[in-house]
Amino acid sequence: MKTEWLSKQMWEHGSIRGLAENRATTEPDKIFLIFHGRSLSYGEFDLLANQAGNMLIGLGVKRDDKVAIMMKNCVEWVTVWFGAAKIGAIVCPVNTAYVGEGLAYQLDHSDSSLLIIDEEYSDRFFNIEKSVPKVQQIVVRQTGEGQQGMGTQTRDLSTELANNSTHPPPECVLAPGDPASILYTSGTTGRPKGCVLPQGQYLVAAEQMVLNCEYRSDDILYTCLPLFHINAQNYSVLAAMAASATIVLDDKFTASGFWNKLIDNNVTAFNFIGGMPLMLWNQEPTTIDNAHKARLAFGVPVPLEIWNEWEERFDLRIVYAYGMTENALPTLFPISDTPAIESLRGSGGKESDSAEVAIFDESGQNVQPGNRGEVVTRPKIPWTMMLEYYQDSDATQEAIRNGWFHTGDLGYLDEEGYFFYLDRQKDAFRRRGEMISSWQVESVVQKFPGVLECAAVAVPSEVGEDEILVAVVRESDSHWTEKELQSFCTENMAYFQVPRYIRIVEQMPKTQTERIEKFRLRNEGVTEDTWDGETPSLSVSLENT
Repeated sequence: MKTEWLSKQMWEHGSIRGLAENRATTEPDKIFLIFHGRSLSYGEFDLLANQAGNMLIGLGVKRDDKVAIMMKNCVEWVTVWFGAAKIGAIVCPVNTAYVGEGLAYQLDHSDSSLLIIDEEYSDRFFNIEKSVPKVQQIVVRQTGEGQQGMGTQTRDLSTELANNSTHPPPECVLAPGDPASILYTSGTTGRPKGCVLPQGQYLVAAEQMVLNCEYRSDDILYTCLPLFHINAQNYSVLAAMAASATIVLDDKFTASGFWNKLIDNNVTAFNFIGGMPLMLWNQEPTTIDNAHKARLAFGVPVPLEIWNEWEERFDLRIVYAYGMTENALPTLFPISDTPAIESLRGSGGKESDSAEVAIFDESGQNVQPGNRGEVVTRPKIPWTMMLEYYQDSDATQEAIRNGWFHTGDLGYLDEEGYFFYLDRQKDAFRRRGEMISSWQVESVVQKFPGVLECAAVAVPSEVGEDEILVAVVRESDSHWTEKELQSFCTENMAYFQVPRYIRIVEQMPKTQTERIEKFRLRNEGVTEDTWDGETPSLSVSLENT
């Protein structure tokens, strides 16, 4: 059985370090990583990871210490990640769009003692430095884009790496159940939650990708998705390593130049999220649309109305799944499942070899096929689901009950076990590939002088996913403009959290118990009196900003 094989692979490697060192030993000369024309073999990359691990030890990092990384996609991001894996440190990736309170919260909550950051983001850290005393050292990757004259705690990343040995760090025995990272996800409500992910989840999810997509050692994978999310880490970088294949890493997505990048690098497979397929579709058709060597694209389903035409125009197969940071990939559609793919557009596939999937009603009971309910999952293999929400036992107990992870999503299973996603249960939305809770938006808007009350809801976007609309009740004596409010949001939240639409209302629709009826705001959508702060463009770049 594939489940037994996946478990065997997990225990053989034991950890991310085990997998990396195995590939460096068995495939030392095979190209592993390509970034902006620079190529590294598995052997060369392992030496750089050793160097990064020794650097971290020299900076006082010990096993289970937290190392925050706030960099654009680059070779150093990957080497520091694997260097931390070498010594048992826990990586805490930081979204490069974070500023102000959002950035301070993650650094403080994660207990990160070391921050490795791009120079261009350094001013964001120094603006909140006093509120994050746990961060004792900062190591900066010089990019020529940030402020100069940084403090005495600051070190230069390239210098620190160069000053350390490429010999393996002292042996650190790690098991599949040991923590590898803390990835923060907005979830559905409240502050972002830190998902503590074990080594085993990384290993099994990567191997599951290899099985599902039928990756081979001669494949060349491509990702421009940010490494601070699970997709690029697990389903591209580690999937390539699990297949003894090559990963081409990029640092931004541009629809106009996408296919040329695939052609230039002989890419055979790539991952996508959110509005990317529609952005590509809306480009003017050219002869290079199908001049690439890619045979598959892995991601969330493209709009059903253009699915067949999309595959035909770009000459590749869409392979898709359902999952989230907490539970990896509980459902998958194997690339070989051609008849099902043709007849079940929009399904997330059947439960994977590593997880069980069920649909529960409000009382926690299984529903009959075809009936909607909450999607719940549990692992078939130990250590393949998050360990906990870091420092949040209440949220952990609420999410994991009797071994089942409650996703907060609505869906159903058909008679043959195919899964269909329907909606999110709570107040959350997805924009530009990011999950955003309404609280993250409302907590900032509420601080703007002259705002009496606010509510953030999702409205449809022209490129798929959601746009954010915030309804606001102004204080009676205030005269601020929508543009002023949006500018305040831009200064105080990540770019993808900034509401596009602002609607000033006299009063909020409410229940008898004074709860805002957000469903009414969602149903009304973008009205004639709603201010639009953005001119939509399908040539948008998704960057690791």
